[in-house]
Amino acid sequence: MSQELPTVLFFAGAFADPSCFDTFSKLLQTAGYPTAYAYVPSLNPSDPTAVSSSQDAQVTSENYLLPLLNQGKDVVIFAHSYGGIVGGAAAAGLSKASRAAAGMPGGVIGLIYCVGNIVGEGESLLQAVGGAYPPFIQENQPSKGLAVISPVIQTLYGEGAVSPETIPELEAAMTPHSLKAFETPQTAPAWAESAFDGRRAYIRTIDDQCNPLFIQDIWIEKTAVKWKTVDVKSGHCPFITQPEELAEIAVTLIKSWT
Repeated sequence: MSQELPTVLFFAGAFADPSCFDTFSKLLQTAGYPTAYAYVPSLNPSDPTAVSSSQDAQVTSENYLLPLLNQGKDVVIFAHSYGGIVGGAAAAGLSKASRAAAGMPGGVIGLIYCVGNIVGEGESLLQAVGGAYPPFIQENQPSKGLAVISPVIQTLYGEGAVSPETIPELEAAMTPHSLKAFETPQTAPAWAESAFDGRRAYIRTIDDQCNPLFIQDIWIEKTAVKWKTVDVKSGHCPFITQPEELAEIAVTLIKSWT
């Protein structure tokens, strides 16, 4: 019997339902990798003040990651943008090595950050970007405590990167996100653990207008741990604009860990 391939658990960026990964996810499924989505409470909550970054990590760990691990599955975290903060904390203490040492099944075998936001323990995203929101973050829109990105296409994809007929759908997918999630500190991240040495990858998006390349490099450097970096000439969302290329990268990385 062939060994089951690891499950890829997706953590979406802010302002996005995980269905944004649908095309990319199907490509990984075709390659034999089961996939699953993690959903965060801070995406368009009824009460934007009742959520936090650490709550996102706790909820996604308990509701989406641990159920997979307790079934004995190996998991790869694929985290985009804000999902890097949530996914990193959600996976803390849950490496394959740590769980095996405790006599528990399954475990996280690797971390793939696709232009993932990186914060240290006790740090917020707002602090990580310098303490001020960039101009494309429209605060208290469409109501107090929420935010959206505008302009959507230029910020997330880049001019000419998507076909004109898809623009209305991509703009309509912009979902309000709680500002408090960006302003509250996160718990200890998995990437800081030695169990992930040789099992951390960062996909840099070269033409990114949302998280420019220089800030991606600052985040990577400040971790003081080693990442395998792979470059994609794309804007902020290569799983939308270049899903086939991204799938090839992800499969190559996962194979190196299995």
